[in-house]
Amino acid sequence: MALLKPTRGAQYPLIKEFVFNFNDTIVDVNGVTKDFGTTIASAPVAKIMTLPVGAVVCGGELIVETAGIGPTAYTVALGTSANAASLLAASSLLAVADTRYAILLTKQLDTNAGLDVQLTMVDSVAAATAGKFRVRIMYTIDNRANEMSAT
Repeated sequence: MALLKPTRGAQYPLIKEFVFNFNDTIVDVNGVTKDFGTTIASAPVAKIMTLPVGAVVCGGELIVETAGIGPTAYTVALGTSANAASLLAASSLLAVADTRYAILLTKQLDTNAGLDVQLTMVDSVAAATAGKFRVRIMYTIDNRANEMSAT
């Protein structure tokens, strides 16, 4: 059994950001280039952020900067390859500008083994003609310290 002592080290949270528009493209998990809504039902499932082994998610958000226009169903879920919605359940991109969806903090260790953050989109019925969105993930890394307290 280990003898534990008070923690003296502290680390800064790290933040990664991924910004995408309705007409941007990305290579999905199957190696196919897809867009974020200009093709009806393009529905990309793509890795959008790499996180290191030991990453523990401590916050984040999906922000609708410009409301999506066109599809009747236009959602994004965030998670990993192991759990597609572990960080954020399907959330509407049709919401008004400046809508913020907070990252769920119920499975913070889902990325701890080095799994990447994955976006799963659903878009249907019509092509998107507008929309800009921002994903931010805040995390710390196990056993890391940026500063130490002397006492």
